[in-house]
Amino acid sequence: MQQLKRAALVAATFLVTAWLSRALGHAATEAVPVWLGSGVTFAALLVGARWSWPATLAGAAVAAAAWGAVAHGLGPSGALAFGAIEVVSMAFGGWIATLGRHDPESPAGAALLIAGALAAAAVGGLLAVELWRWQRPAADLAVEWRAWAGSTAVGILLVAPLAAAFRGFRVRRSGGLPMGRFLGGAAAFVAFVATVLVVFADQAAQRFGSLEPTLAYLPMPFLLIAAVLWGARGGALATLAGSLLIVGRTAGGGGPFVVAEAFAGEAVVEVQGFVAVWAVVLLLARALSEGRLAALERARDWRLRYERTLQAVGVASVEYDAVTGRATWGEGAAWVLGPAVTQVASLADWLDRIDAAERGLVQAAWQAVASGQAPASEQDYAVRLADGRVLRVRERLAGVRGADGVVEQVVALLQPAAESSHG
Repeated sequence: MQQLKRAALVAATFLVTAWLSRALGHAATEAVPVWLGSGVTFAALLVGARWSWPATLAGAAVAAAAWGAVAHGLGPSGALAFGAIEVVSMAFGGWIATLGRHDPESPAGAALLIAGALAAAAVGGLLAVELWRWQRPAADLAVEWRAWAGSTAVGILLVAPLAAAFRGFRVRRSGGLPMGRFLGGAAAFVAFVATVLVVFADQAAQRFGSLEPTLAYLPMPFLLIAAVLWGARGGALATLAGSLLIVGRTAGGGGPFVVAEAFAGEAVVEVQGFVAVWAVVLLLARALSEGRLAALERARDWRLRYERTLQAVGVASVEYDAVTGRATWGEGAAWVLGPAVTQVASLADWLDRIDAAERGLVQAAWQAVASGQAPASEQDYAVRLADGRVLRVRERLAGVRGADGVVEQVVALLQPAAESSHG
């Protein structure tokens, strides 16, 4: 029963998005400008487990066959062939996109998604050429292949990232996108929409003259900024809405692609390539941005765990630059050694607070580690902090080497060795 429900859901969503694709624009080809139906099939394969693929493909096959019969006027055999093209091409592309089961929002996952989308579109276009050769002998097969492959690729590149981004989505009362990034993305998206409405307006060629073809690229940086700032979910929505707006304006007779058409509806065929290229750029940029943010988040998590562990055992950490001696204290140092320790900005400041009788040995130990002569060092000494307190601390030093083998940093762990006194 669960598999039947899944097949029915895929079929219903396929038909709804197919109708939306048809309403978006028309061209003098059998394929519509943006074929969102195949995007639904591909997305269901991308986010679903392998055991659910038969139900997904069955629902897509039924819906595609029904669409072929109703929208294209195909007979029973032609409609079945139309459904078979959907199954074969999407299964092939979905298999490529899910190799290794990488996260679609990661750079590797995004690359596989793009490769799978292009492969599915190319295979579908080749099979469609044979279908139209059989069913529509008078059709321009080269144009039909281009229209089918282009519309399918665009549909997949717009729908699949959206489904992947919202997989497992739960409404939360806290967390989410910071307000600054949200407002910045909103401003960029508003600028994008405004620019599209100007550049892709009716009779824009008469307004801008020979400059009009170049202006097609003007809105896209704003969409790129919005997609990166809004993250995976907001970026996928922005890409889908923005791309459909451009295609819809072109299908309505506006924009630079209608300046010169070799055949009726060529503009909406050409805009497919434009939208597909930018969809790839936006997807990769968003994946790289999300990968960087995820890496920073993991680094912050590990740093927080590390600091909490040191604080729990009463140890402070400090990192010294091996050349300049600049000191960077860990977040728990103030809790272990007192707030005054954060006023120590360098090794020289720290040495100035050590009793003269012990300062020379401490400095010599630090220099030995910084120069690489000793891998580590351990010593006890008394230090007077800025607030007048004198602490007896136990210090462990170790050198951190760079790729060239030279010590770049000296890290120290400090722990009070005795009760503080006042001098």
